[in-house]
Amino acid sequence: MPVRGLTRLRRHQFSRQSAFGTAEAATKAYLLSGVPEVELNWTDPEVDAGSLVEVAAPHREAPDLTAPLDIPQLRYNYIPKLLSGFFGGQIAPTGGGTAKTWAYNPASVAPLDDLDPFTYEFGDDVEEDWYQLQDGVLESFEIVIPVGLGACTGSESWRFGSVASTGSTDSPVTGDVPTDLSPDANETVVYGKDLAIYIADTEAGLAAGQVLDALYSGTVRFSGDLDLKRYANGTQTFEVSEVARATLMVEYELRLAKTTDIVGTGSESDHWMSDQAVDRYIRLTFTSTVEAQGGTPYSWTMSSPTRYRTRTEDAEGGNSVVVLTGRAWYDAGTFDGFYKSTVVNTLTEAELGEAGS
Repeated sequence: MPVRGLTRLRRHQFSRQSAFGTAEAATKAYLLSGVPEVELNWTDPEVDAGSLVEVAAPHREAPDLTAPLDIPQLRYNYIPKLLSGFFGGQIAPTGGGTAKTWAYNPASVAPLDDLDPFTYEFGDDVEEDWYQLQDGVLESFEIVIPVGLGACTGSESWRFGSVASTGSTDSPVTGDVPTDLSPDANETVVYGKDLAIYIADTEAGLAAGQVLDALYSGTVRFSGDLDLKRYANGTQTFEVSEVARATLMVEYELRLAKTTDIVGTGSESDHWMSDQAVDRYIRLTFTSTVEAQGGTPYSWTMSSPTRYRTRTEDAEGGNSVVVLTGRAWYDAGTFDGFYKSTVVNTLTEAELGEAGS
């Protein structure tokens, strides 16, 4: 009998849901690594039962359903899943050709954006043992620009509202799981070598604010708290009825050479050491050598008003390195937000999952 359950045959398949509480068939397979963590929280009661070992049967509590996944290669067509899974907003791309433009300007003040729930299918060649997790929202994710400027990597941490399994009697899946999908092995990769960094006093000044010969590597972190709401509606399940985001944070960690832009009077380090926080504006722009459409390259631009929080010392290849960390802040003025991102790729709305109404 052949061996079943090989780790190399695992698949990670997602779809954005059209509505909360409705599982969708997966629409795209992603090249990720990791496994979901399904904790049903079987709990032993504190009882006197006349025995040194357990007597009373445990009971279920609300489950913890998470999926910490790694992104070994960040691809341009993966970015909308991250941004929509974290910020929501029911964003749909524009563009009539193969190039699609996804534009994000998430809200941090009322009225807030609705979150975009996702369905996640995970399993291997044993199809009677696949998970279907629904109502998933990204708690956090990060993008790593590596030393040497090779392929960017990352990680994503999901939290889900309910779980089903192809091997479960009491929690059967919705529809036909797994969906018959294969990952695209040749999607365009985001490289550090294609990155340009801009820092300025104002958003308008970013276009002329490119910082040259300074950035070795960096990390952009997206994090926040989620509020999972469960209501007693007679559904006889532990399913989450609603998810709200309680906090948001975007953080930039930049490993920089000691150029005149970075150290000395009037530099970024000088702004960090100021008696009063100094408003800065940061833009990261990746532009690929590969075209999404004739004359239109794959690209990803993100911008934030930023205030520095920490500076630490490090080294890179025998050179001193300054590590500056800043956090995005809400600028109600000309920036009108705290984070803007535009992605040009070939991902269609159908591949991500149709936005709800």
